[in-house]
Amino acid sequence: MELYRIFYTFRTKDLNFITITGMDMINRKLFSVLVYSPDDSIDLQHTLTPDLPEPLYDLIFEEKTKIDIGYYDLVTWERNVIH
Repeated sequence: MELYRIFYTFRTKDLNFITITGMDMINRKLFSVLVYSPDDSIDLQHTLTPDLPEPLYDLIFEEKTKIDIGYYDLVTWERNVIH
């Protein structure tokens, strides 16, 4: 059984961060982790990346390519204001 599952990510491009949201499958609790992501590439070694439980770190590391290309991205639309 998987210990953690990623549900979606939300990018804050102006700040170079990505929020990863998912679930701790054993304890049935949601989690949300803010990870440094310059140039849309998460950096798990950066000092601003929080200390994570090893299984969660491993999952994010394994899914890094998918996260970086937007596989888990929550779709957002910007307002288009016409004058």
